Amino acid sequence: MEVINKLSLSFIICLSFGCKQKAVIEEIIIPEKNEVVFFVDNYSDSPIRIRFFRSMADSLEADYYAYQGKDTLTFPIYQPEVVLVSHKSIYSDTLYVTKGDSIRILLPQSGEAFQLSGGKKSISTSGAKQTYLDSLYRLFMISNNKFKPMEINSGFEKINLGFPHTLNKKLLKSNPDAFNLLVDGLLGELSEQIILEEGVSRSSDWEDLRLDLEKRKAFYRLMSLLRWTKSEEIKDKAFASTMFTDESIVNSRFGMGYFQNFIIQVVLEGKTDRSRSMEYINYKEAYDKLPNHMPEGELLKLGRETSLFKMVEYKEPYVEISDYLNEYMMTYQDSTFLQEFTAQFLLGYEQQISEKVGLNLLKADGSVIRFQDILIENKGKVIYIDYWASWCAPCIEAMPYAEALRNEYANENIIFVYLSSDNDQSAWKKAAERYGLSNLENSYLSLNHKNSDWVQSLKIQTIPRYLIIDTNGKLVESDAPGPKDPNIKTILEKYIPHD
Repeated sequence: MEVINKLSLSFIICLSFGCKQKAVIEEIIIPEKNEVVFFVDNYSDSPIRIRFFRSMADSLEADYYAYQGKDTLTFPIYQPEVVLVSHKSIYSDTLYVTKGDSIRILLPQSGEAFQLSGGKKSISTSGAKQTYLDSLYRLFMISNNKFKPMEINSGFEKINLGFPHTLNKKLLKSNPDAFNLLVDGLLGELSEQIILEEGVSRSSDWEDLRLDLEKRKAFYRLMSLLRWTKSEEIKDKAFASTMFTDESIVNSRFGMGYFQNFIIQVVLEGKTDRSRSMEYINYKEAYDKLPNHMPEGELLKLGRETSLFKMVEYKEPYVEISDYLNEYMMTYQDSTFLQEFTAQFLLGYEQQISEKVGLNLLKADGSVIRFQDILIENKGKVIYIDYWASWCAPCIEAMPYAEALRNEYANENIIFVYLSSDNDQSAWKKAAERYGLSNLENSYLSLNHKNSDWVQSLKIQTIPRYLIIDTNGKLVESDAPGPKDPNIKTILEKYIPHD
């Protein structure tokens, strides 16, 4: 990542104990006052992800990736933050960082633990009260050893969640008073404030973070108890805070999580649909009902914007999203939001998205080209097609190899075409820039990927997927090796004409 306004120093270390002098030159990047710098040495075969847990007021884009070899990542930061460092084959590590920190991450190879230095590995919690609540919670939420320990595994992370938990119903029945003490204690944690006398500076940024983390733990423990007991009393008490109806939640580090729970539990009365492949939450209904639960103002506006974003995430029909967007604009006349939202989620391309014949491709400048035109313009050349997406871990793993392959065949009679199946234009553009595709002539967003008869005929249901078209415009490899596969060069040589 490009580093701006840094002090770069070069220094020479001389080793001269009876052997020849050896010069080692290294660039040192000193973080500025409101920045944190990560120095990464990644010798594994997959990316390292650095994830910031951000507040509602921050960008939705809070994930960053470091690939094979050395990398330097620099981020603006204005308060201590929680960072999760993860990899697909290693249990994730949590770090607490603040402005001016330099963090080093070393991963020798897949399967080995991270070696981390800089930042904080832990933040001490308050004493007896927190210990008491932890003990009480463990009495009522007990591990179920009949099942295997739970893990989250994805292309970018491996998290050990431990054994699944269940409510100790026997204890609840025999000792309801203790359960009430637990609930009241968690509610107290949720409402606790850092009290400062007038004219006294804030305690410390780290103390603020500690309090936020304790509140977050208390909140999600209450949500866990609510799921098991379905107690309206717990729900009413948990969401009784004015935090959910005024704008203070926007400034909370974990405000988005609180706010989305408020929408699900209060606005939608806990209704979700688990019959689909992924849990479905009806944010159209949430949009309609939000005014019943909060007054007009910035928080209601933000709630409606959140609902619009979630409608896209849950793949609601574009016609319905457009109807809600029109209603939003009639209320707020926010042309900036309209421009950003329509550009990000392709709402100006409904016709091209719905077309079934052929393949419509969006260029970075906003123009649309048909795949057939690429075939016509490049007849006589081999075409290697790379189907990918910003959220696809194996696709991202292959990107350094894709760059190496492009460079090796730069003077050959072949073009490399990159087709993203993202439904978020912003995510596509950011990922294309990050992975070195943004300046390539043949990098596109596939608009009608889901509807195209061509895509369906090839049964492109999973990505990455690679195709080869020969010099006559004929599809000769419908499931070609990827750039990481050493066989790809042998396959390409079969079709590339040489004088």
